[in-house]
Amino acid sequence: MLAAKKIIFKAKIGWLRRLLSPHGIWCFLPGILGVFFVYWAEANGYEALVQKKYHEQLAIVLMGAATVLFLMRAVFCRMEIDCILSVMSINFLCREIHFVGTDNGVVIVAGLVLIWIWLRKNQIWTSIRHANLFQISLVGTAFTYFFSILIARRVFSINHLALLPNEANVHVELEEVLENIAHLFLIFSGIVAFVSINKQHRKHAK
Repeated sequence: MLAAKKIIFKAKIGWLRRLLSPHGIWCFLPGILGVFFVYWAEANGYEALVQKKYHEQLAIVLMGAATVLFLMRAVFCRMEIDCILSVMSINFLCREIHFVGTDNGVVIVAGLVLIWIWLRKNQIWTSIRHANLFQISLVGTAFTYFFSILIARRVFSINHLALLPNEANVHVELEEVLENIAHLFLIFSGIVAFVSINKQHRKHAK
């Protein structure tokens, strides 16, 4: 048991080094570039590209695709990480459709999933620890979602950190664009899982 814990710890340290290397740090760029895209669109007369009503419709399509991907993996691959991501995809899809109660429901479900991950963290890590690109794409997904939540909470407003110019007028567009970038990242993670994680899991989970 102790030897297994040491192996997992070393693998996590290696993952952190990889994440902060040129091979992994790219996962933070889509969210950051999304912010620049919103400002570019606003400054050059392309406001339609970042309008909330269009991005809300696009979000349903993207989360529908992510949900199908991870449900397929949950059924055919039967990996715990796929079940977790299926639950989160369905959770976000319901939030994008705006069912009654989803404002609070999305937070409750996300909290329960975090508890699930914490309780099963070693087993989950073991199943994906050799899937480097999948790990990095999941980090990028989580980072972009978290970034959009900070913007939604007005953390960068003039009354708080005051890091984004004209935040009062563009925070809605920033939130919507970053959410959809995160949705795209989640889809990318599903595609990466299909082409990489299965063989690794069968080889190392025995």
